[in-house]
Amino acid sequence: MKRYFFVISLIVATLLTAACGNSRRDEIDARKDALKHKQDSTLNASQQELAVVDSALEAVKAEYEQKKKEVEAHKAALQATPEELTELTLLRVQRDSLQVKWNVLGAKIRYIRQKQKEME
Repeated sequence: MKRYFFVISLIVATLLTAACGNSRRDEIDARKDALKHKQDSTLNASQQELAVVDSALEAVKAEYEQKKKEVEAHKAALQATPEELTELTLLRVQRDSLQVKWNVLGAKIRYIRQKQKEME
């Protein structure tokens, strides 16, 4: 009777160990799948945001260059107003801010792609 109890206990322990091993493997696989999904969705969102930031950056750059020429012409003629100079400075700040955002999004996209290659 003790022998049967020992054998049954051994079988139950083996089954529990095997079951835990599979559930852990399933958890690991589920986490890998979730990570891949998260990377794909983040990459897609970042690419869309980069497209918006890129167009805004190009528009602000063009506006800044036009305003800069105008203000420099007024400066040369000693007719530049404080409002013009302030507007030029604000455009430069906006341009620089968009440039930083563009750089960060580009680095984020490159990083996600690098991690996805490592996972393959």
